[in-house]
Order: sequence, then C-alpha cells, then structure tokens
Amino acid sequence: MNNDTGIQVLITSHNCAAYLNDCFASIETAFAGYKWMMIFCDDVSTDNTEEIINNYKTTTAADSIVYQKYDTRSTSIGAAKNRGCLLSLNYKNDYPVICFMDADDLMGEQRISGLLPHLSEEQPVVFGDYVIQEYKNNSWTPLVETQPNSDGNVFQGTVTTSMREEHLTFGYWCTLVHSNLIPADGVFWREDIQNYDDFLTWWELKYAKNVNIVAVPGFVTHYYKLQRPNSVQHRFEESNAQILNQLFNLKSAIHPIPGWE
Repeated sequence: MNNDTGIQVLITSHNCAAYLNDCFASIETAFAGYKWMMIFCDDVSTDNTEEIINNYKTTTAADSIVYQKYDTRSTSIGAAKNRGCLLSLNYKNDYPVICFMDADDLMGEQRISGLLPHLSEEQPVVFGDYVIQEYKNNSWTPLVETQPNSDGNVFQGTVTTSMREEHLTFGYWCTLVHSNLIPADGVFWREDIQNYDDFLTWWELKYAKNVNIVAVPGFVTHYYKLQRPNSVQHRFEESNAQILNQLFNLKSAIHPIPGWE
C-alpha cells in the first residue's frame, strides 16, 4: 500500500489525560504526509480527556477525529478495543488500514513509513520492533527492546518472562491491520480473556484462519510504557498468572502444540 492509502488510528482510553498530548504529538510525527483519521473511544474517563480531545481537533493534521464517550465500562481489554473496531467499519472504504494505539504510549516515528509498504490484502497483518519502558528516577527508561524474527515467525523470540512462555513477540500497538479482517459485528479481539487478548487473537488468525502475519524488523514502531496506573490495560494486570493460564488453555484449544498442554 502507498502513501495515499487511508489509515484509521484507533485509541481506547480511560483517564489518560496526562499522557495524551505526548501521544498525539508522536502520532502527528509518524503520520506526516499520510492520509489518516482517528477514532477515540473514551472508556468512561473522569479526567479532562474530552477537553484535550476538543483542543486537539483544532490543531491536528488528521482528516477527522471521531470521539465517542461511553457510559459503561468495558468488561475486558478486547471488548474495549472492539468498540473502536465497530466504529471503524463506517470508514473502511476510504480508510482501509487500521493502526491500533494506546493513549499513554508513544508511536515510533517510522511505524507508518516502515510498515505500510508491506501491508496488503494478502498480508493483512504486519508488525515491527518495539521498546518497553519503565519509569525510574523520574524518567522513562528502556527495559526491553524487541525485534521480530526475520523469517516472520511471530511465535518465537522473547519479550518478558511471561511472554517468553507464550512464544509471542508483539502486541497490537506495533502493527498495521487491514480492515478486511474486522468482522461485521466489530468483534476482532477476543473478549473472553481479560488481558493478552491480542496474543490470543494472533494465534487464532495464524493457526485457525491461516492469515499471513508478516514481521518487518529494523525500526521501532512503538514505545510501550510499563506500569501505568490509569490505563485501560492496568485494570486487568493484577491477575496475570490466572490470565496466562487461561491463555494457555484457550490457545491449546485453537492449535495444540505437544508439550504445551
């Protein structure tokens, strides 16, 4: 796909006002020269998120900003993100590419320029390198830097100890996804697991649906901030051990691997 291809940035957020301006600035840099719009799903924020969005609408280079605030909290991370997926169907004809983003992270400057040329209907999921940061000594410090395998095998390699056990190397925030993968009901992400729904979704796409997922190494697509108390994802991180066990069971049902039962 080329620079004229329309791209939708999908963000789901809960009380991330403190991070939004930095997040938006990184998006503007990455999308300079591209055709794009944003769908922002506000998961019942009680801070000044809406005020920041309204101000951002007056300065952004995006073709449009669609802001939707919900009255009820989502039941899982997947359910929260699927709200944006459902809205994205209204714009897929003019903006056929989906770029998922966390409101409290930073987009890598080369995410779009590096990934978009490799995306197509035949290769509807592409992903790249990313950096996991943690807050130390009043600043964000790189904790883990990852690179996908050059052979495109997305289920080898490591990120953290827990992810190493999963044989997975990427989250939704370092990808581009073709909108043809979004079903008519908008339920793209698994909603039956509270966290790591993206890992389960990739597993299902690759092994149950034979979707071509392609790694594009060599540049940073995303800077992920670890341990963020106000993010949508943080609400579900306290029970990671239980969630990982559930993830194993669900993945085994999709595609059993000897020794992983």
